[in-house]
Amino acid sequence: MFVTEWNSSALVKAATKAGKKKATLTPMTFSLLHATDFADRLLYNIVPPLKAGMIVLADRYTYTAFARDAARGVDPRWVRELYSFAVRPDLTVYFRVPIDVSLDRLLARRVKLKFYEAGMDLGLSGNVVESFRLFQSRVLEEYEKTVGEFDLKVVDASGSITSQQRDLRRLVAEYLEGSSDRQPESDE
Repeated sequence: MFVTEWNSSALVKAATKAGKKKATLTPMTFSLLHATDFADRLLYNIVPPLKAGMIVLADRYTYTAFARDAARGVDPRWVRELYSFAVRPDLTVYFRVPIDVSLDRLLARRVKLKFYEAGMDLGLSGNVVESFRLFQSRVLEEYEKTVGEFDLKVVDASGSITSQQRDLRRLVAEYLEGSSDRQPESDE
């Protein structure tokens, strides 16, 4: 198994970090940087393990861009076209969590919310917590649109880690059992 995560490509990590630090990233710049990050990871971290027969676990995927970019006002059709080169995952799991649960968990781990995760760049509210709620509500609304469109499997993430892990293991087992029943596609 191989694991990859969002915004981890060395190709754009420094540029993204610098842009965040100076709070100079526009929604379109953010979108293009994340697409570049994804393209680099797809080419070097996702496709090779897949070709080797490995399972690739991606912490966030194109659906993150679909939700976050649209929540920032970038045209959803444009974002989907931007990522049209992406490999379609065999199984995609969406951990659905209410805003207040997410907020409580984040604040329990750190002192403050990050500027961009709170949507402060959008001017939704001068209050970082209120901006977080408003922005993340937009993000969740966009994620909900992807559930049906891309057949995302939903896990209730408001419960315990144990219950989430149990649900995830069930979904993966069901997929793997079903995939072993499928016949490989013929090239004929």
